[in-house]
Amino acid sequence: MSSPAGGWRNRARLLLAEPVVHFFALGLLLFVAHRVFVGAPRTVVVTPGVRAELARRFQDANGRAPNGDELAADVHKWAIDEALFREAARDQLDRDDPGIRSILADKMRMRAAFEVPKREPTDAELDAWLAAHRALYQVPPRYDFEFIAFPKTDAHAREQIDSFDRAIKDGKNPASLGRPVIGGNLTAEDLKARVEPELADGIPRLSPGGWQRIETAKSLVLARLKRVDAGTPPREQLVADWKRATEKEAVDRVLQRTVLDRYRFEEQP
Repeated sequence: MSSPAGGWRNRARLLLAEPVVHFFALGLLLFVAHRVFVGAPRTVVVTPGVRAELARRFQDANGRAPNGDELAADVHKWAIDEALFREAARDQLDRDDPGIRSILADKMRMRAAFEVPKREPTDAELDAWLAAHRALYQVPPRYDFEFIAFPKTDAHAREQIDSFDRAIKDGKNPASLGRPVIGGNLTAEDLKARVEPELADGIPRLSPGGWQRIETAKSLVLARLKRVDAGTPPREQLVADWKRATEKEAVDRVLQRTVLDRYRFEEQP
């Protein structure tokens, strides 16, 4: 007849032989090891690296290092924010917020951008960029002009314009001939709002260079088209736009290689 102690030992051996007991024992050991080596799941650890980063941010924002109280206040705020962030992530509050999705996606793009080498475009690359994107920079031409008007209300208007025309052709400076020389640098649309209709229509038709006659309803006019500005954007703008576009293309390639190729995209019917 077996003793009570022997029966208890037999039952213990049978219980310890059960796989489910092994499973729970292993889980307990992992939990204890995690608490010992990592800390409690909701423990916020302020590492020296965190303190150094907070001090650097303060220095960048204020132009000086923080004192003890200021650093302590920043550390306290960081710890609270970290706890709130973890709880928000635990409750998956980021899943349905398009703003947070965009911020995190943009941070991934910014991180990828650090891998993209920076360089200046060549003249050939800028010319190719402008040729391929000319519609982005298409602006109305501007007409740089000047004119002298002789009102028809003056009975001697024709004699006066003839005299001025001869003097200018002889090399005289129009500004020295006793009448105001009116000038501007306007688009065709702006011309319509600033001068008589016949003059607004006639100036863009002039050949750049010499003085030519235009007659309006009110005046006889000597006009000169100095040049036409075709609307080419400044080189600085082209360089900035080229850099922005080429960096985006390079970032997209980095993200495709390092992130997106790991995913399979499906659509449910």
